[in-house]
Amino acid sequence: MNKPDIVALKWVIGLIKGQADTAESALVEFGDDPKQKQALLRCMWSVHQITSTFKTLGLSKAEMLTLEMERSLNFLYKEKIVGERRKLAMGGLMQALKIIPAYLEHTEAVRVDTGRGLEHFVNDLRRWSAEKPRSGAFFFYIEIPLRVGITQDVSTAGVEEIQSCANVMLALYLEMAKQALRGVKIVESMKTVARVARKMQELFAGTEAERYWFAMIGLCEGIAAGLIKPDDCIAQIFKSGAFSIKYARENGDKLDQSIDYSSYLMQMLYYIASCKSMPVHITQIRETFGIDKNTISEASRGLVHSDAIIISLEGALKRLDKVVEFLMTNDVADILRLPPETRPNNLQEDIELAEQRLIAAGQMQHAEALENVRTQLALLLQSDQNGESLNIPEVVSSVSRGIVDVKLDLEHKLNHGLHSSYAGKDFELRETVVTATFKQMAAVESHLHQILRRTALKAALNTKPDTAEEILHLSTALKRHLNKFDEGHAELRQAIKDADSGVPDTGLLYELALQFMDQLEGMTDREALDISLNLLDDIAGALHFVGMQREGAVIDKCRNWLRSASEMDSIHEDEACRCFADAFAQIELHLQRSLIDPLDDTAPIIALAEDRAAELDKWNSSGSPGRSVVDVVTIDESAPPVTQVQDTEIPAEFRDVFIEESEEMVSELSELTTDWLQNPDNDSVLRDIRRHFHTFKGNGRAVGANMLGELGWAAQDLLDRSLDGELDADESVQSLVNQLVAALPELVKSYGDDTGPDVDRIRELTNACFDMTAGADGESASQEPGVTGLLSNLEESNAPQPVAKTLAR
Repeated sequence: MNKPDIVALKWVIGLIKGQADTAESALVEFGDDPKQKQALLRCMWSVHQITSTFKTLGLSKAEMLTLEMERSLNFLYKEKIVGERRKLAMGGLMQALKIIPAYLEHTEAVRVDTGRGLEHFVNDLRRWSAEKPRSGAFFFYIEIPLRVGITQDVSTAGVEEIQSCANVMLALYLEMAKQALRGVKIVESMKTVARVARKMQELFAGTEAERYWFAMIGLCEGIAAGLIKPDDCIAQIFKSGAFSIKYARENGDKLDQSIDYSSYLMQMLYYIASCKSMPVHITQIRETFGIDKNTISEASRGLVHSDAIIISLEGALKRLDKVVEFLMTNDVADILRLPPETRPNNLQEDIELAEQRLIAAGQMQHAEALENVRTQLALLLQSDQNGESLNIPEVVSSVSRGIVDVKLDLEHKLNHGLHSSYAGKDFELRETVVTATFKQMAAVESHLHQILRRTALKAALNTKPDTAEEILHLSTALKRHLNKFDEGHAELRQAIKDADSGVPDTGLLYELALQFMDQLEGMTDREALDISLNLLDDIAGALHFVGMQREGAVIDKCRNWLRSASEMDSIHEDEACRCFADAFAQIELHLQRSLIDPLDDTAPIIALAEDRAAELDKWNSSGSPGRSVVDVVTIDESAPPVTQVQDTEIPAEFRDVFIEESEEMVSELSELTTDWLQNPDNDSVLRDIRRHFHTFKGNGRAVGANMLGELGWAAQDLLDRSLDGELDADESVQSLVNQLVAALPELVKSYGDDTGPDVDRIRELTNACFDMTAGADGESASQEPGVTGLLSNLEESNAPQPVAKTLAR
């Protein structure tokens, strides 16, 4: 039996009740003036909306009620129901509208679309519409443990055996079932169908289908003995059996997923529970599923509307408030000094009245807690004057805790729903933490979206677009920013519109995009990353604090990847980023659902989050260590070796192309650097230099020249900080960039030499860039030699100068 999505139900329950109120008002208006057909149409529309919602939620039994309501409303509109029957139909519709909220609350409580309490209303509407009543089997439900009626530690028969038996039995089953439904040779027909059911039960032992066929044996026995009268519901049950045998003939031991075996089992159990006498198989089935003489009546009890429960809970809460107020304003020691016969007894009376109201509301656990409180209080008030027989402070504390715990849980239920879990204090703590966590997670998402938008735009502006694909890339990246607001940048918006229309002014679009990039406000990407990492630390810590260890572990992995990705400059819209987003989103969904419905089974959601978070370790281990490593030599020689980025084998066909393109970039960089050094305030030229180093980074990593790619990134990061205003482009920065550009021709050329790349020189320059950016972060790079010393080394000699340190970012 498919269970409804309780969280989805909680989301729409208010809308459903609103539609029911609208339908009721429209129906009253039509009742006052039957000529007001528009009112009836409004009622029909509201009921139809409820039907559609029930269908979406999977509440098939509730849908039966609203479908009958739609039929009756349609008959009223077409004036097919007149006279006294019209009044009865109107009354039936009004009652049905009233029961919908109560049924939704019942469904929310038991977490199953039981159909309880609906049969009366459905069949009343069918009666006034001259339709046959539906069987009570459609609305029957009892709780059945998961594996009851299913043999343990067995497996189904072989595929060939099942297919062979099903092939033989199908035609016989169909013919005998049809005969019984027509009332022909009922006893003989049912005996044959029962034999088929027994065989199918044996073939599918250990599966859900086993108990389905087991119950069908009892159904056949009841029909053959005249205890059960075949009807439309039984016809559907037999039809489902035919489909099951046909599926087995074609697919062997696989179960037909389109057949709701649990629902059909429940329907068969209704007929078996209704039998007045108990033959052999029916007795066995009743014992297996715990059916007794009271089962039908208990399953058919009407629903209590939540309004009555709320009144009882509020009454209990009012009585407990009086007890708490008395205990807060009176000294128990003073009371015990009074003679026992003069001591107040209203405390026990108030607690007992609260207890009775809780029993009426079905809150037995709370009622038992108050009974224990009342017993303790009675012992206290009946003790001797000095209370020598009792530890008075301990008893008073126990009484107070018991009352306060119940009070808090009642307030929790009244505030968060009658069917919230017990232990309101724990939930309140969890709710506070998770609610705060939502805000922090939203902030992380906002910061990361900002970074991804900027990254996409920077990538699109790396070179002036020439092809249609590059123009589309740039216009798309711009739209991601412009769509955040409706006004401003009219000229840029028009240029994008022209590009989308196929008549781009590429030069204008590119220039306007560069200007737009310069004008972008807000925190820098590094600031956004630092804030995001701090937020993730806070989120993980809070989740661990309230005992949500699995959730906290996922956030830990997300934080570790983000920190690693930021150090590797690899936060892009790639598979790793999607993996992070999936894990983050699943945890967010899990937390949201756990607040809305604490009893909801979100195990699949958090399991998916854990799987995706575990995948992030793959990217953590496969990337460059980035700025977290400054040189392979450390201060402490006994420290574990630090892994640095290494080149991979570069395919020969890529090597020549890479060197050729790199030489062209080096030539352009030389000219740009000369211009910039003459005018260090020219950010436009500095941006072009940064763009070339970004290309170095990408090209190097793409072909396997990872060390040169690392150098490109280190220089790009340095210039990014200068452009963002985090690092002054002073003489030390200018000197380092000049030396770096001057060294590039030989470094690029070394990739074509037999001896291979100049590893020490590349890493020395890379370290210098990282060291200088570390100073921009306010970090202490090391004790010696520092940025100044390193620059001095670079100026003095081209020979490798190891930097004796490790930087932990």
